[in-house]
Amino acid sequence: MPIPDFPTLPPLPPVVRHPWEATWWVGVLQKLGQEFPTADASDQDWKHFVVRSSTAPAVVLALGFLLTLVVLCSSCCCHRQHSRRRAPSCVPSFLLGALSIVLVLAGAFVYWETSSKALDTAQHQLTRASHDVSVAKDQGTLMKATGLAMMENLEGISSTCPPGTKTVVESYVSRIEKQISSFNSATDAFQKVVDPLPEKVGDVKDRGHAIAKIAMAALLGPLALVLLSCTVVLIAVMTSCSGRCAGCCLRSLAPVLLAPTVLVITLAASTQLEMGIIASSFCEDVDTNALTCIGRIAGEKSEEYKLSEYYITGEGTNTLLEDLDNASALLTSANKTISSYGTQVESLCSWRGLPELEDAAAKANHSLEIGNQLLSEQNVYRYYDVAIRQDLCKTTIVGLGWLVIFQVVVGLLLLPMLVCVAGRYLEARRGWYMEREGLLAQRSARGPAI
Repeated sequence: MPIPDFPTLPPLPPVVRHPWEATWWVGVLQKLGQEFPTADASDQDWKHFVVRSSTAPAVVLALGFLLTLVVLCSSCCCHRQHSRRRAPSCVPSFLLGALSIVLVLAGAFVYWETSSKALDTAQHQLTRASHDVSVAKDQGTLMKATGLAMMENLEGISSTCPPGTKTVVESYVSRIEKQISSFNSATDAFQKVVDPLPEKVGDVKDRGHAIAKIAMAALLGPLALVLLSCTVVLIAVMTSCSGRCAGCCLRSLAPVLLAPTVLVITLAASTQLEMGIIASSFCEDVDTNALTCIGRIAGEKSEEYKLSEYYITGEGTNTLLEDLDNASALLTSANKTISSYGTQVESLCSWRGLPELEDAAAKANHSLEIGNQLLSEQNVYRYYDVAIRQDLCKTTIVGLGWLVIFQVVVGLLLLPMLVCVAGRYLEARRGWYMEREGLLAQRSARGPAI
């Protein structure tokens, strides 16, 4: 049976940096944050950390509530009408609305570009990791099956030997059987650790993908509300003839759509800002803080924590590689014994299973090489480096920073200004229209000029 080649996956796509991916955002948010809790921090310490990271989000929240009241009040108050000879201009409202829509679309584009890249890269890394641990599990199963087949092969030797040579042959075979049995025990230990990994990595991948999609939709949802609100206000301004119906519509929409939009933007921006601040605090010493989080979730004595410590810092022990090294040493010893005594056993007995035994040993050795390659520190660390150090600590934080800026500018500044300017324009339009209609009625009452 031919020995399979090493499993391969397509290489990572090249990293393309855009101007909006400047990583200075990480430093800015770190200045707003607090020191990340240590491994021995209590629940109270974690609560204090979250609370202390909420200063800037609280300012955004207070500003947003104030502007929500401004939108409500501006829609309810009637502005003083001035006598106008010419119709009021809608240009300021149009320009302000167009600017708001452009910035909304630009913010959505920048966030989608950064976050979708982070999501795609993270999913790519999780797919590779899931593939690798699945292949490692398959190789463990193959090694176990190969070891059992070798034992069956060895157990059949005794029946093929003449009575006078059985004692000598059994002494040779018992040495090989003992080494193969130890090899099987080492592969069993390896398989016990590696068997749950594909399911765990698969769960992380599936849940992460679903959560990321929901999070992206939720993060872009407030901008969609701003886009809808700006569009509605612009339609009211551009289609108004007398200013009466459009003004009533705008006043009716203020408590139903416009003020709630400002409130939603406020809550979203403050929440995202806090997320960015906490993430930047985590990324200030990402390796230590990653182990802190893993230890808190899985326990510092868990196998997941020990493996994470080995792959992230290069320190500690790796049970998987230790089992593979042990199995490899035992298989090497068994190969030497097979090479030393296999030909002698064939000469003393009618057994002809030596080629199968050597082929099985070669297959087991190849499986060990594949397992070592897939579970090596260099192979596994790149998943962590790309997904956590690059995507989370750079791309994702940059995307959150820009999203907060766009939401604050568009949702908390431009939208309230647009509502106020559009309301004043519609009131002025209504006053001008009524004055014009009154003048026309007066002229009509006077009759035609003689």
